[in-house]
Amino acid sequence: MSGLSRPRRLSWIASPFLAWGLHFFVVYSLQGLVCGRGWSPASAWWGMGALTVAAFATVAWIGLRARRVVAAAGDDAGRRFTARLVAMLCVLALVAMVFTVLPALLLHPCE
Repeated sequence: MSGLSRPRRLSWIASPFLAWGLHFFVVYSLQGLVCGRGWSPASAWWGMGALTVAAFATVAWIGLRARRVVAAAGDDAGRRFTARLVAMLCVLALVAMVFTVLPALLLHPCE
């Protein structure tokens, strides 16, 4: 994006995977706390589900913003490329979140 400085552009590109990494860390930390502290597995599943919905919404918002930038980019090829890259990384981050949360939701904790 021509209007953004390099650090802001890089942080925009990295934002989908920053959200995924935070989701990964929190989901598996919660899983470990359930095992270590003896919390109810049902509360863990609800917590992981809520965290996953919030992470999905965050990445979807980033992707929609990227799509709006692609539509408004006009002749600026660099801006359009960056926005398309962010949109594709959002799709990849959503797939990664599904693969992250499936084992945690489908398997019983501490087994």
